[in-house]
Amino acid sequence: MSRVPTSPGRPLQTTNRERILSATHAGSAPPVALGVTHGSGSGRVRVVDLTLPFDPRNLRVSFAPYREIAVDGWRITKVTFDTHAGTHLDAPSHQLVDGPPLQSVDLARCIGPAFVCDLRHVLPRDTIEIEDFGPYERAIQPGARVLYRTDWTARFGQPGYREGFPCPLVSCARWLADRGIVLLGMDSPSVGPVYRTPAEVIAVHEPLLRRGVVIVEELAPLAVLTDTPCQIVALPLALTGLDGSPVRAVALVGD
Repeated sequence: MSRVPTSPGRPLQTTNRERILSATHAGSAPPVALGVTHGSGSGRVRVVDLTLPFDPRNLRVSFAPYREIAVDGWRITKVTFDTHAGTHLDAPSHQLVDGPPLQSVDLARCIGPAFVCDLRHVLPRDTIEIEDFGPYERAIQPGARVLYRTDWTARFGQPGYREGFPCPLVSCARWLADRGIVLLGMDSPSVGPVYRTPAEVIAVHEPLLRRGVVIVEELAPLAVLTDTPCQIVALPLALTGLDGSPVRAVALVGD
């Protein structure tokens, strides 16, 4: 059945933006305007944090004291996490037996102009189809950095968070890869349906990873970027020989 995506031109209310961000970044400061010029050299750039909090609400992250001020004179905390905890980047070796490791990822693909595709019309446990990207097809060109919005990470820390989020069909993932995009990011736990079989998860990742598409998963809700041109920065740690890495993802938006 054909679906009509939400109009990309409809603005969001500020109250909705604040509600989504406060649920995800409780206790954090609002976006900070930096004194950085852009375009013709006038104006300022606003930094929008797209990274989920890296804390034990994510069951794949744990903290433990390693040194204490009272005993050692300084504090150090031991942090344990896996390479795909929180907002993170997938290297080709994550799913491909012959895939190159993290250090092979071209960092230039992780920085640059990006745009958001509003896919909130896709229901839970439904699939994302090529036609859902229809309003954005002209922009999905070689070299594009595509972010798609479902608002799923607004549920971060809640029961069932990793169940039922919409994912692209294999044909849709292949279509995006064939269009020559260099980065695909989403505000959901994964590009693949991790609540189904491993084979189904791999099938969605494979065409993207084989074409060198950088997959950035579990971004913070993308509400503040809808209809807003931006520059994305999502750089991994310099981990040698591994299959992925947490990233600190931010968007740079001209005021």
